[in-house]
Amino acid sequence: MNNILKYIIIGTLFLGLGLGGGYQIGKYAINLNTSKNIHKKEVSFKKKPNISNISVEGYASIVESPRKAVVNVFSEKIVRNISPWDFFFRDFSDNDEFQLPQTPQRTRRERSLGSGVIISENGYILTNNHVINGADKIFIALSSDEEQDNKQNSNNEIEAKLIGADSQTDLALLKIEKNDLPFIPFADSDNARIGDIVFAIGNPFGIGQTVTMGIISAKRKENLGVTPYDYFIQTDAAINPGNSGGALIDSEGNLIGISTALFSKSGGYQGIGLAVPSNTAQRIADSLKQNGKVKRPYLGISVIDLNEDINPITIEFLNKGYKEGALVLKVQPGGKADSVGIKPGTLVNNINGKQIKSSEELIRFALKLKEDEEVKLKADVLDLQKGNITKKEFSFIPEVK
Repeated sequence: MNNILKYIIIGTLFLGLGLGGGYQIGKYAINLNTSKNIHKKEVSFKKKPNISNISVEGYASIVESPRKAVVNVFSEKIVRNISPWDFFFRDFSDNDEFQLPQTPQRTRRERSLGSGVIISENGYILTNNHVINGADKIFIALSSDEEQDNKQNSNNEIEAKLIGADSQTDLALLKIEKNDLPFIPFADSDNARIGDIVFAIGNPFGIGQTVTMGIISAKRKENLGVTPYDYFIQTDAAINPGNSGGALIDSEGNLIGISTALFSKSGGYQGIGLAVPSNTAQRIADSLKQNGKVKRPYLGISVIDLNEDINPITIEFLNKGYKEGALVLKVQPGGKADSVGIKPGTLVNNINGKQIKSSEELIRFALKLKEDEEVKLKADVLDLQKGNITKKEFSFIPEVK
C-alpha cells in the first residue's frame, strides 16, 4: 500500500470529549533534528548582487488583514457508543410482558475542527462541507486579533447557523449573528497564473492560526476523485489536516481559493495542496445564500464511454475508428434534450466549444453550467439500421433542478 497515493480530506481533527477523551497531536510532531553532516560549499559570484534596495518587511502587510477573517470551525455531534452487551439485552419478543430491561444508551460528544473564511461583514462564512457534515451544532471561534477587538466574545465560541451545503464542490455556507466583521474579498481565479505567489491561512492540527506561503503549481486539476466536481487550484503552500475550509489568498490579499485537500503518501504535507477556485466558491456561496441549496442545469441525458459497454452502438462506433466522446445511452422523455432530437446513439464530442473526450468530462462541464446558460452540443449521430454516421449540432437551455 506504500506505493498508493491517496487523497487526505484535511478538515477533520477529532476531539473526544468525556471519559478518556483528550486532544493529542503528538503523533503529528516532526523531529527536525538530524545528526547527518552538512557539507558546505562556497558559492562565488562574478558580480556581487546589489541587495541594498531589497525590502526586509516580508509579506506581513499582505496577510495582516486577511488573517483576521479566517476562523476556526468546530462541528459537534452526539455519537452513541455501542456496547457488546446490547445484543443480549435486545427485545426479541413482540410481547411487552417478556421484554428484558434495556441498557441505558451511552453517548459522547465528538468534535471536529476545521477552518473557515468570513466573506461578508455581516457574518457569512465559507468552509468545506466535510468539516461540518453530520454536525448537530456548529461553532465559530474568531481569530485572536478579532477576539481582542470584541472583548465580549473573547475566549467564547459563537454558534453558527448552517445556511446550506453542496457535496458536489465540498463547500458549505455558515452564518453568525454579528456585524462589522473583517472579511476577505473574492479574487477572479480565472486570472490566476501558474507561478503566482499565494498564502494559505488556517488552523493545521489545531495548533492555532498559521500562515504558509507558496505558488500556484497548476490550475484546473480535474479527475482526481476528491469530489464529483474536481476542479482545483494546486499549490505547494503547506496545507495540513485542520486547514480545510481555510483561505488561499493572492499577493493582494484577496481570496483565490478555499483550501480543501492534500495529496500525500504520509497523511501530512508533501507539497501538493488543492483549493476550490474562488470563482466557483463565490458562485456556490451566492446560490446557497439565495436558495439554501445549489441549483444546477440538468441535461436530461445519460452518457457512457465507448469502451464502457459492449452493445451494437458502441461496436459500430469502435469499428469505424471512434475512440473518444460521450455516448448518449438514455434520454429523459419530454426533457429538453429530447425536445431538440437527441437520441440514444448520439456521440457528443463538443459542448460550448470545449472538446469532450469522455463521459466524465461532459458531466463535469455540465456541473459548471450557470442557470439559463444555453448549451450547444456537437455530435456524431449513428443510424444503426443504415450504419450511417452524420454530424449534427443541438442547442437548448437545460432545466434547472
